[in-house]
Amino acid sequence: MELLQFGIQEEIKASMGYSQKCRKEYSTIEYKCKYPQCQAKFKVRIIDQDKYELLIHSDSHDHSAPPKSTKTISSLFVRNYLKHYFENNMNHATAQLKCFQDLNISYTDEELFSIFAQGPDALRKFAQRAEIVSKRFSSDEKVSLAIFVESVQESCPEDLIEFISEPGKLVFLYAPFEAKALGHQISTFHIDSTYKLLRANIPLYALTGKTEHTIVFPFLYFFISPDTSENIQYCFCRYFQYINREPEMISMDCAPQIAEAIERGIPNCHILWCGVHVLRAILRKAD
Repeated sequence: MELLQFGIQEEIKASMGYSQKCRKEYSTIEYKCKYPQCQAKFKVRIIDQDKYELLIHSDSHDHSAPPKSTKTISSLFVRNYLKHYFENNMNHATAQLKCFQDLNISYTDEELFSIFAQGPDALRKFAQRAEIVSKRFSSDEKVSLAIFVESVQESCPEDLIEFISEPGKLVFLYAPFEAKALGHQISTFHIDSTYKLLRANIPLYALTGKTEHTIVFPFLYFFISPDTSENIQYCFCRYFQYINREPEMISMDCAPQIAEAIERGIPNCHILWCGVHVLRAILRKAD
C-alpha cells in the first residue's frame, strides 16, 4: 500500500500517469513520468512481499515538449489501490469516492479526475477480482498455493507432472491427463504467459496447440520462480519428455527468455514469431 500511495502522489504532482519497467534480475522496478521527454522517475528494490526500498527519486518534471497525443494517460497505481476497498465489500461508487478522499485527489480538477477516475465497467471488474481473491484457501498467498497443490495431488495426481518448492525456487507443472494423447496430433504449439500469480507477480504460462483454424485448449500449465529462461527450458523439456515427443514448431510472442529456452532445450524445433505481438512490442518501445 505504501508504494501505491507514493506512486499516486507522484502522479498527482505530475498530473500525468507513470510507466513501469521491471528488472527481475536485480529485483528492481523503475517508474517514469509518461510525458514525452520528461525525466522524472523513481526506482525501488523489492525486499519482500509489499516491502520496497526507494533507490532513486527525481520529481523534477519538464512538460515543455509538445504532447504526442490528446489521449489522457490513466494512473498506473490507482487500480491496485482500489482493491483495498473492494476487499472490504465496499460498493463500487463508494469505493471510488473513499479512494479520492483518502488520497486527497481533487474532484474539481478535471485533469486529475480524468487520470484517476475509473468507469463503471472497470470498477465492476476490479470488484470481481477482489471477490475471487477473498475466496482463496488462505489470506497468505503461498499457503493458499500450497493448499491448492495438495488438492491437485489428491484429486488428480497423474495430472501433476512436478512440483518443486524450495528456498529460491518454485516450479509447478500441470498437464490435464486427457491432453496427453492429443499432444501427439499437434504440429505447432503456442506458448504464452497469462495472468500473474500471487503478489510476487509470478507468471502463469500456458502451452496450447495451434491448428489452421483454431487454438486447442492448453496441454500444459506451469509457473516458475524465478522467471528465467533456464526454468522455462526445464518445464518445456520435462513436459515433452512426459508425452514422449519432440515438437516441430512452437509459436510465441517476442519474449526473449522463452525463445532462449526453446533454442537451448529443443534445438531442432522451429520458432514462429507472432507478428501481432511483435508489432505491439515495437509500438510500446516507440512510445
